[in-house]
Formats: sequence, C-alpha cells, structure tokens
Amino acid sequence: KYQLDEQKQQKIIQAALQETNRLNRLTNNILVSAQLEGSGYRLSKESLDFSALTRKTAEDFLVRYPERTWDMVIQPGLILSGDELLLQMMENNLLENAIRYSSKESLISVSLQKEGLHLVLTIKDLGIGIPDKEKKKIFQKFYRIGNEATRTTQGSGLGLWLCKKIASDHKAQIRVSDNSPVGTIFAIVFGGKNLT
Repeated sequence: KYQLDEQKQQKIIQAALQETNRLNRLTNNILVSAQLEGSGYRLSKESLDFSALTRKTAEDFLVRYPERTWDMVIQPGLILSGDELLLQMMENNLLENAIRYSSKESLISVSLQKEGLHLVLTIKDLGIGIPDKEKKKIFQKFYRIGNEATRTTQGSGLGLWLCKKIASDHKAQIRVSDNSPVGTIFAIVFGGKNLT
C-alpha cells in the first residue's frame, strides 16, 4: 500500500518475524508444558552432539538478532544423552530471556564446556538482573518478576519453569546468579549417566 525505502521495509519485516517467533515459542511452551505436566510427552534419550545443538541454537539467534553483540565459547564434540527438542527449547527460552531483559548494545555470552565430570552450559547477559528475593521464585510456573503495572516485557511465566523441568528431567541442575558488573548468569550443569 505504501512505498517504503529498503531500510524501513527490512525493519518492518524484522519486527514481524520477531513477533511471529515470539508467538510460536509461546505456543510451544504452553503445549509442551501441558504435555510434560500431564505425562503426555515421552522423553527421548538419544546420544546427541550437544556442542553442535548449542552452536546451531545460538547461531539462529545471531541471524535473528544481527544487531546484538554475541560471545560464543562452545567446546566441540561434547556428547549428551537427552531429548534434542526439549534441550533446544530450554536454550531458546534462556537466550530469549537474555535478549528480552538486556539492552540492544549489551553483550550476551553463550558457553558450553566440560568441567571435570560435568558439562556446563552458561548463558550470561548484562541486563537488569534478578533481585535475590526473586531468584527462588522465578522457576515457579506462571511466576513473573514485578507486577502488571510495572512490567514492560511480554511473557507467560512458563519459560523458566520449563527450563527447570527440562533440566530436572535430564538429571541436571539449573542455577541463577548475578553477573558482574550487572546482569544475570544461568548455568545448567549436566553430569552422571547423561554423559556419553
């Protein structure tokens, strides 16, 4: 209907794609959380290249958010026994939160390393951070920090609940801590029988 220059067209297309992706993730989160809670999802335990999965997931975000600054340190060849779809969903939710709660100019770091007998996936941002009193609550289903009047970001409160559930189903621990000088660090520690 309107003749827009190339830059405006790209900006509108990018915004539409990001909103479509957000709605797609929200729908998937709702469906998968219902299946996991109602035992309708059968967890797959296959040997997979977790390094390749993590790199692909992070690179998808690089393509979708080219204006962001990224740091990736992914040790190659790390094999994990698990459900590829759920693990990718967990990474998507953590990366989406890092983007949502930090400024466009700030760095987002993705790291996957073998540390002793464990694989440790770490996602760091330089965003607004999470107050200490909220850290234990954020993994509760439908819990969102702040209140409806002050919240500026969209969400369902399912993402971190799903991350904890997926980590737990893979016998992993999810931890949250403060980044320095600002921001949040999420670390998922896999060990034991999940490593092959």
